[in-house]
Amino acid sequence: MDSKFKDGTFFKYLAYSSLLVIVLASYPVYKYFSTVQINSIIAGYFISLLNAFIGFKLNTMAFSRSTKSFMVLVFGGMGIRLIIVILLLVLLIYFTSLDSLSLVGSVFFFYTLFISIEIYFLHRKQLQAKNHKTDPVLTEK
Repeated sequence: MDSKFKDGTFFKYLAYSSLLVIVLASYPVYKYFSTVQINSIIAGYFISLLNAFIGFKLNTMAFSRSTKSFMVLVFGGMGIRLIIVILLLVLLIYFTSLDSLSLVGSVFFFYTLFISIEIYFLHRKQLQAKNHKTDPVLTEK
């Protein structure tokens, strides 16, 4: 496996992208948002982060499976995770005093960012597996 795309790199990309967003958004958020809105944004971030961790685990498991199982785990997992995120949003909006617009906006933003990173690493891992199987140097040994 190429050391550039080890499993830990996924978490580094999540951390770097999170840090970049925090640095770029910290002043405007602090200056123009209320405490409830900031707490809503943080809650949305953690919902999306949990979703990304679960997605990474499912995708890692999927690579050791057949093609049909791979598709079920990856795409079925995305669908189930999306339903869970929506349920969490509904519960938080209904049972807490969090700002619904900030919460939903934060989840949408971070969900999109993290799913992009997830798809990128899924694609890279698939290319690595494909190259590993068809590499003539590896098949001769």
